[in-house]
Amino acid sequence: MVDDDVKGAPTLTEMMRRRAALSPGQQYFRLYDETVTYGRFWEQSGRYAAGLARAGVSAGDKICLIYPTCAEFFYTFFGALRVGAVPVPLYPTLGVETTAAIFRDSEAVTVATIGWFRTGVDESCGLAPNVRQVLEPPDLDVDAPAPPLAVAKANDLAFLQYTSGSTGRPRGVMLTHANVVATIHFMAEAAGITADDRVVSWLPLYHDMGLIGCAFTPPLSCTPIWLLPPDLRNPRQWLSLITEIRATFTVSPDFGYRNCVRNVRDTSGLDLTSLKAALSGAEPVRLSTIEAFESHFGLKRVISPCYGLAEATLAVAIWPRGVPLRRDPSGHFLSVGKPCRGVSVRILAPLDEGTAERPAGVEGEICVKSPGIMKGYYNNPAATEKVLMPGGWLRTGDLGFVDAEGFLFVTGRLKDLIILGGQNVVPADIEEVVDRVDGVRYSAAVGIDSERMGTQRLHVVAEVRGEDAAPDDFHDLVREITGRVHRASGHRPARVILVRSSTIPKTSSGKIQHSRLVQMIQDDSIAERVVYGDD
Repeated sequence: MVDDDVKGAPTLTEMMRRRAALSPGQQYFRLYDETVTYGRFWEQSGRYAAGLARAGVSAGDKICLIYPTCAEFFYTFFGALRVGAVPVPLYPTLGVETTAAIFRDSEAVTVATIGWFRTGVDESCGLAPNVRQVLEPPDLDVDAPAPPLAVAKANDLAFLQYTSGSTGRPRGVMLTHANVVATIHFMAEAAGITADDRVVSWLPLYHDMGLIGCAFTPPLSCTPIWLLPPDLRNPRQWLSLITEIRATFTVSPDFGYRNCVRNVRDTSGLDLTSLKAALSGAEPVRLSTIEAFESHFGLKRVISPCYGLAEATLAVAIWPRGVPLRRDPSGHFLSVGKPCRGVSVRILAPLDEGTAERPAGVEGEICVKSPGIMKGYYNNPAATEKVLMPGGWLRTGDLGFVDAEGFLFVTGRLKDLIILGGQNVVPADIEEVVDRVDGVRYSAAVGIDSERMGTQRLHVVAEVRGEDAAPDDFHDLVREITGRVHRASGHRPARVILVRSSTIPKTSSGKIQHSRLVQMIQDDSIAERVVYGDD
């Protein structure tokens, strides 16, 4: 068996089986000072498959996985695939009711978790009568022969990837083996990943970027992975690991790179020059972040913008390694590159403006066609019909444009747009201005409908660094935020709300949940987190 056999596998399960057979002694991943080889991974996933079979889990059953970043996640995920079940990886701290809703929506019969999360899982199961059992690693790791490998076809469902819910309630994206395998291939090619790379990831395994991009793509070329828990309160550990192992490849949303610049002032002992590529995606990519990170850590042309979404399995476009970044003529937006091989992009008018295709350079809704386009949303034909068009095209809900040379630029989310006096304002433009104000930890900008004004009013919510400052200091901070936003955008915020850290709601990948923040402001549930409010 050779690498071409691995690359020719028609399903994710078969790809991993072939990799384990070809490279049993090679590192799959290292986590918490433990190295898991492909041989050990396949052996342990076989034991977990036996445990699942003993528990009555069979082909077609949905099994929700609520784990931290740990080896047991991999064993359970592939143990489920080996018996023909459908894994459903979930964010561990979604909340009892939201988790229960996903249990019901996915029709899960089993939940796999660990003791840390058991209490919350049990509460959620109490609201989801379809869940028959909760299993933990001691229940799954059985000393028994692995059951026969379930035969899967390329178009069979591989797993359900619940969307992060940045603009609404999470929905189960149905991804087939063909979706996943095709995406792995063209993503590895576009990102330039080879066996000589060394990948470091802190991204959570329940999110598509961490799971498909960082955990499933490297095995195609037997590229070793080093994993960290998704906790960037101390981002130095991420940078220290890159330094220690001479990593060549890493991935993060924009906020991760910003955190490093803000919180790792002392760069002594850090050397990131081994990095050949650091992808930035999952939220708007800021040129200011890229410039600040590369300048602070002595790098050049390392951070590459990328764009993708769960409904397309993951990747749509990735900026190539080492190539100078490309701005649009206004200098405001960065290109995320040309579409990956096999991916097509069209820019259409948003549905409420017709369906005409937009010419080069004109903003509209990004629509994508690729081998990674989902089968649909699980048990939600109405939502599926809204986004899947004839011919296999997907309406992404994202705004952007393609320039005359075919480079894609992403400008925002349709549902997040703020409309002020008939003018469209992208929240990220306001947020970038506010985030630069001394004393601000993180910010979000939203539009609140005003019946009296007949338009939206701009509200800025800013998490402050010093929550115990004097009222006069907070008042000055509000004035500074208001002034800077007005000077930069021409719009004066109707209200600036200063709040405690961790108030602004985010998805599992770090995207701001603007619609949820609007609701918090409207129902005043934000009040208990406010340190200073300007009405």
